[in-house]
Amino acid sequence: MGPVKGLKWWHRVVLVVCLGTLAVPLWFAARNTYRFVTGHRTATKGYVHCNWGGPCRGTWQLPGGRQGRGDIEGLTFQDDEELVTDIPLYAGEDWAVADRSDLLVHAALEFGGTATGTALVLTVAWIRSRDL
Repeated sequence: MGPVKGLKWWHRVVLVVCLGTLAVPLWFAARNTYRFVTGHRTATKGYVHCNWGGPCRGTWQLPGGRQGRGDIEGLTFQDDEELVTDIPLYAGEDWAVADRSDLLVHAALEFGGTATGTALVLTVAWIRSRDL
């Protein structure tokens, strides 16, 4: 096991748990990357309903006549937003974002956070294994 050879058994368990936990942001990054690649430019169909301080919900038309519906990320609440139609979106069947670039920004942050966290965990494990 190389550098973790000097770790106690419970240090190894903590190391595995920490590395396993760092897989969670990778799932979100992969999801955002997949959405960026597979989504479609569209617009809302009908009215959008926004809760004060909460998510906006609406429906949209996808290519092939399919209809999408769900939460729309990135829209801000406005008093008259329920009366606005044809809001441009980037969407799939059950998700939508107001700005496509947000998907890449979130994916980059999640990939970067995972890489930084992994480097930190492995550095601490390596230093700890040398101290024992």
